[in-house]
Amino acid sequence: MILKRRHPRTRRQKIREIVWPSMGLLRLIHYYKHRIARLPGTPYYIAAGFATGVAVSFTPFVGFHLMMAGVIAWVLGGSLVAMVLGTVIAGNPWTYPFIWLSTYQLGELLLGKHGTRAASTALNRQFTFSDLLDKPLDLLLPMTLGSLPLAIVSWVVTYYFIRHVVRKHKDARLSRIYKH
Repeated sequence: MILKRRHPRTRRQKIREIVWPSMGLLRLIHYYKHRIARLPGTPYYIAAGFATGVAVSFTPFVGFHLMMAGVIAWVLGGSLVAMVLGTVIAGNPWTYPFIWLSTYQLGELLLGKHGTRAASTALNRQFTFSDLLDKPLDLLLPMTLGSLPLAIVSWVVTYYFIRHVVRKHKDARLSRIYKH
């Protein structure tokens, strides 16, 4: 006999199961931190790969993130597995709206087009797929230009944070191994 639920799930419960991790957000963060720290390789190898994945997630070229990050991680001598994790964790449907808005506004600022009126129109304007096809430079140029400083800063911050986490984890593991 197949066991059935006594009460069917509501639409809200179904959406929550899809959107929110069932294990809780803090536990999910701890899980990924642990998975990254246990990857094989040196702290530089892991941190360079992960930071590259995070940094490339700031570029507006969504379909090419893994390829771009793979080439950069290979050139830097970083882990490709950590790069994929960094790309997936940093570039996801929950973070992309914030990334795109910040890169667009920073790009507009760097191009000298950013004023009080430009900031309000960027927030209120509806961007469509036809905007991207008709006038690609109106969106891609500011977003690409704005993504460069954000990618560099995110790479540096992520690299040092992940390197510290991995080094701490591997040192603790070595001390446990050689203690016995």
